[in-house]
Amino acid sequence: MIYSWKKIVRTSLPLLTIAVLIEISAGQILQGNQQSLVVFPIVLISIPVVNSVSGNIGSILGARLASGLHIGSIDYTMKDKNMQQNFLTALLLGLISYSILAILIYLIALLGNVPMNVGPLEFVSVVIGTGILLVFMISVISVFTAFWSFKKGLDPDDMVAPVVTTVGDTLGIILLFVLIGAVGIW
Repeated sequence: MIYSWKKIVRTSLPLLTIAVLIEISAGQILQGNQQSLVVFPIVLISIPVVNSVSGNIGSILGARLASGLHIGSIDYTMKDKNMQQNFLTALLLGLISYSILAILIYLIALLGNVPMNVGPLEFVSVVIGTGILLVFMISVISVFTAFWSFKKGLDPDDMVAPVVTTVGDTLGIILLFVLIGAVGIW
């Protein structure tokens, strides 16, 4: 496959434009909850971590799928064993990463005298719950985007990362607020 910057720009620009609009909407969600975030600074600290980890895991999964589809080691089917193993690995990586990060964020906030207004069990539960749900959703979206773009003749490497990052940032904020509400923190 010969890469052409013109083709990459032509196929990526509409997707990136939509991604920017969605990211702006996610920022508006945060803006609307500004008062709640001031009361719970530990949540504010958690948002970039929650979003970046899921985006990283989803992008890694998408890159692995794209490479596998290009070289033929992964078939365009949900029953492919390599695809399933990559998917499960992403979920396990998410569980481990979010468990460690939730504890570290809480300890760093505790040592830094950050006002928390939340107990360790509630906070760790919210971050791990958000992380696992987010990684699962992002992994499904990553698989779908890689398969769909490959089927349409588009390069999954150009499609997966923007989709995963945009959806992950938006879903991360929404899921974090939903789980905070479900646990009864605010």
